[in-house]
Amino acid sequence: MKKLLLSLLVVVCLSSMLYAQKDTVNVEGYYATGGTYGTLNDAIETAIANGTINNTVFKLAPFEIYVLSRSIYMDHGQNLEIVAPKPLNAGDADAETVQNSAPPQIVWTEEGIDRTYLIQSYGDVVMKNIWVRYADVLGSKVGGSITFENQDEANDPEIGEFEGCLFDYCGIGAESAGAFCIKADHYQGTYKNCYWRNNADNHFRYYGRAVSFPYQSTGWHYDMLLFENCTFTNLARIVMQEGNEFGSNIHINHCTLVNSIEWVFQSAGWLETASITNSIFVNPMMIGYRALDVCDDDQDYGDFEDGLCDPPDGGLINGITEADSFGFQVDFTDLDRKLFIGNNAYMYMDWFKAWYTGCTWCQENTRTRHPEENYNPSPMLGENEIAFIDSVDAEGNKVFKKMNVDWATIYDMDPEFIVSPTNEDTLKIFMEYKWSTNADVDWSYKPNAGFNQVWPLPENLAYNNTAYQTAAMGGFPLGDLNWYPDQMAAWKAQSDAEWTIINNWLDYGNPEGTSTVRRISNTRPADYTLGQNYPNPFNPTTNIEYSIATAGHVTLKVFNSLGQEVATLYDNIQDAGKYVATFDGSKLSSGNYIYQLRSGDVTLTRKFALMK
Repeated sequence: MKKLLLSLLVVVCLSSMLYAQKDTVNVEGYYATGGTYGTLNDAIETAIANGTINNTVFKLAPFEIYVLSRSIYMDHGQNLEIVAPKPLNAGDADAETVQNSAPPQIVWTEEGIDRTYLIQSYGDVVMKNIWVRYADVLGSKVGGSITFENQDEANDPEIGEFEGCLFDYCGIGAESAGAFCIKADHYQGTYKNCYWRNNADNHFRYYGRAVSFPYQSTGWHYDMLLFENCTFTNLARIVMQEGNEFGSNIHINHCTLVNSIEWVFQSAGWLETASITNSIFVNPMMIGYRALDVCDDDQDYGDFEDGLCDPPDGGLINGITEADSFGFQVDFTDLDRKLFIGNNAYMYMDWFKAWYTGCTWCQENTRTRHPEENYNPSPMLGENEIAFIDSVDAEGNKVFKKMNVDWATIYDMDPEFIVSPTNEDTLKIFMEYKWSTNADVDWSYKPNAGFNQVWPLPENLAYNNTAYQTAAMGGFPLGDLNWYPDQMAAWKAQSDAEWTIINNWLDYGNPEGTSTVRRISNTRPADYTLGQNYPNPFNPTTNIEYSIATAGHVTLKVFNSLGQEVATLYDNIQDAGKYVATFDGSKLSSGNYIYQLRSGDVTLTRKFALMK
């Protein structure tokens, strides 16, 4: 299995070849044309008829709407690119200028046509700074999707690249999938700086997915899904894999999720390679679990309270299935599988935790002595999932070295969002209905803000929890950094180093990869230190202990007496903590050497002697 960075490079190269040197068509919208529907449809269909679709970029105007009068259909070999200028952030200009920079919206006609697919593509799709609203021009929710289908018989990948896009007010989606419906063997989806907002169905608790295979489908496959610096609010799941399908590389990095009805990543038990890092999950898996779900018939609620019933699955991923028990053939074994979870916050807000017992239906269960019917918040990972990840052999050695959770960087404090995207009253009603009568209510957060194209949106998922503001790798804030725009440039400058750490965890089971550096304490030191090596003098190996007070870029190098560098023991991002490095001087001659630790403005140096 190739590393994620290599996979991303392949996608970028393909994109540069497919979408380079294009002509731009400026498409007028509803307001500019005095109320005309279908202008985007017409522009795309004209390019298809002229044979120029693969050499055309469709540029939409800010703060406009484009009303689809029919589905956008891309046939085999046809590629689509739709872009708009990047919107301004609050504070970049006066309020009117910022509002006028709002991303253009694509919406449906209110007419009674087939609205199954917003886009049905047998080719590749690129979108930048587009607001896709899964509703008609009058504001009513419509169950369409952006759908990718197999583009040819040669197993070429179906590529979707989405940058700075909003996917708003999507319910059940086409074919019971979600905002994106994948019916392809080799889908490669890259989603950066995107926002899935109010992607929840009013009725079905398990719909409202960011990316999903169709309901009860078989045989499709994600070659890669990358969600980076994305936000998800009020939905059912980020990723869904159906009964006979799985994804090879699924990665969630620097994302923020608020209010997910069920598992964040469902059917992750069939994962091959996945990472969930530097992210915040608030009120995940709200549906929870009951004592009825985990206790045997001969067990009672007391057994449940005493922890004697089966443990529940986790809310982040739902179980891990052994590869030979998938129910379908795969070309990897359990020893080939890779998983890393680290630098994440996973928590339920106090008011929602109280609702598990405080709702009217819940209290009635308690009064009638049926507490086993009440639901409970789910752990991030279940005991069985943890046991699988931490499996050891007869000698006590870890079996799955490439499946790890860095528990020292898992947090459960409230991030204290500036403006949480939650209509608390309707969310409580919706969840009580899902727990009891299954009645309907629209629990979206301020959907009219989307309908009216308010920019910036009323929510603000920056937060007051200062500990989280440096808890991601490299000392950056957890979650989607679009809520911290002043940090984005610095994060991008080190993003390759961050992915090196993630890939090291996936490939080697530690953040240093093949390095001889290992962490010996997760406690944040008060200061930077560089200890005297031991033994000293040495032949040929010695140990060097050092402490990092603040996460950041760290180098540990060895120089000879002339000041020439002879070895690099570490050169990468490193979290705060205490470390030990092993230096092998077998290739050097006897003599005095210098080892030097550098991090930010700190430089520490010591001498040691190699004596052969």
